[in-house]
Amino acid sequence: MKRVIGFLSILFLVLIGYYLQPVLFPPTQGKAPVTSTNQVVRHKALKHQTIKSEGFADYVTQPIEAFEQKFGRPTKIEDSGFFFQTRDYALDQGILEVNVEAGKVSTIKVMAKKADIQPFKFSMTSKQLADQINLSADFALSYDEEPVQIELSENDMRFRPLIAFDNDTFAMLFFNGSNEKMIGAVYLDMENLLRLMPYQINSGNPLANRVQESNLDWNILNQQKQERAINVINFYRGLRKLEKIPTTDSSMNDSKRLLKSFLTAPKKVLDNERLEEWQTGQGAHLSNLSFELSSTEFKDLAKNSKIDYENGFFYSPMIDPLFNLFDWVSHEHLNEAIMATETELGVAIDQESVLVLLQEPEKTKDSE
Repeated sequence: MKRVIGFLSILFLVLIGYYLQPVLFPPTQGKAPVTSTNQVVRHKALKHQTIKSEGFADYVTQPIEAFEQKFGRPTKIEDSGFFFQTRDYALDQGILEVNVEAGKVSTIKVMAKKADIQPFKFSMTSKQLADQINLSADFALSYDEEPVQIELSENDMRFRPLIAFDNDTFAMLFFNGSNEKMIGAVYLDMENLLRLMPYQINSGNPLANRVQESNLDWNILNQQKQERAINVINFYRGLRKLEKIPTTDSSMNDSKRLLKSFLTAPKKVLDNERLEEWQTGQGAHLSNLSFELSSTEFKDLAKNSKIDYENGFFYSPMIDPLFNLFDWVSHEHLNEAIMATETELGVAIDQESVLVLLQEPEKTKDSE
């Protein structure tokens, strides 16, 4: 009996000690690693969609001789002042321009009523394009071993979608800002995509427009581009079944006066913030820092010069008249200006700056 009582006593003490140990001798609390809640989450951009290259896309980056074996000799060749030539080629009911750099095709621009630009089609709507091709809004590229991420806005997707081909070339398609029908196609390499750049860059750097420092006669270049701009504006109007806008000495002179007035003294129509924006863009020579006078600023500019007008706009940079036209008509307010009726047209260009002026016809003024 004594042994049983002794055993139970010892067992009781052991059990008490076992259960009381965590209370009497609590374990040391180690410090758990703290995970920062301010970590930057980096999302890797999804790989953009590519489609098989065909048609004009196959000629980009190729020697110009390969293009001319198919499309013949150019009907016109002009220097740009920005290290490329613009060559015009015959196209039935259309405009076909090729930019050539160092003997190779860098950009092909097409505007036509009908033309073979498979898999695209002029006058197709942006919705029809989206139904046909999986459009990408984000592009993860690599240029000169540096990553570049491009993001298209909702309006870009509707009016200026970007298509990537499997041969590292691209097509910008332009839809007019009123009925959203396709009016232009631009095929280009990555370098020119980063120069012309109407899109937002989230990482990486756009490429600056390179102004030639050689002894070019900019008066001649400006004159040639003025004529080219007038021609492409009127061709576009013809596609929209509108009459050509006539140009007169008066409207051309007024547009030149307004452009000179702004470039000479921009602070007369710009507040300090806008003046800084203008000066920054001028120093950078970047197309994605495009600058446009507001309607109020344009009105003040015309008022200071005592010039009457119906519509108009100032835009910079103007590097390539046909490309600029495509971009303008993809914005509703600029498309409305170019579609104006019963007006006279004046276009003035000074290197990277352009002013488009639309005025009442002189006969209407005289009748008043």
